[in-house]
Amino acid sequence: MSIEERLTTAIRSLAFAQRAAADEWVRDSGLTRQQAFTLGYIDEHQDRGVIARELSEMSGTTPASVTSLLQGMEERGLITRTPSPDDSRVKFIRATAEGSRLVAGFDDTMTDAQARVFTPLTAEEQDQLLGLLQKVIDGSGLPVIAPPPVRSSRGRPVRGSRGRPVRGSTDGQSPPARGGRSTG
Repeated sequence: MSIEERLTTAIRSLAFAQRAAADEWVRDSGLTRQQAFTLGYIDEHQDRGVIARELSEMSGTTPASVTSLLQGMEERGLITRTPSPDDSRVKFIRATAEGSRLVAGFDDTMTDAQARVFTPLTAEEQDQLLGLLQKVIDGSGLPVIAPPPVRSSRGRPVRGSRGRPVRGSTDGQSPPARGGRSTG
């Protein structure tokens, strides 16, 4: 087996371990993968205003499917939908305290899984591994995933001085990334 194949196998093994931990949490939560992924996305981005159209675009599903998904989550008390103060056709979606509690459980599960994976490495070795992986990412031209755009109270992306959507939170800082979020 070539060094490239061995590296790829090692990286896949790590990814599969993370996926297995996420799948176990999803099973135990009583949510479907799509519900878990959507709830995590809403909880992470709700401060800038998540709308159904964004969920449809982000997940690659139809608006009707998103509407059905949101109705089920709302009935379970995991999310709320409230009209925009500027445009009643736009509904902002927020996680409830129960929805946020579920998401926090996911984050705890993933943090524990990550700690188990990297326990064999010292802090110095973890830093070295991170540096090498970052070098691979930077040198290979892999896309950097930008946070979604900040939205106005009308549900439209806020545009900067050059006409491009402003990304991250409204205070100019990117929202914190949550590892292992993609479960769907």
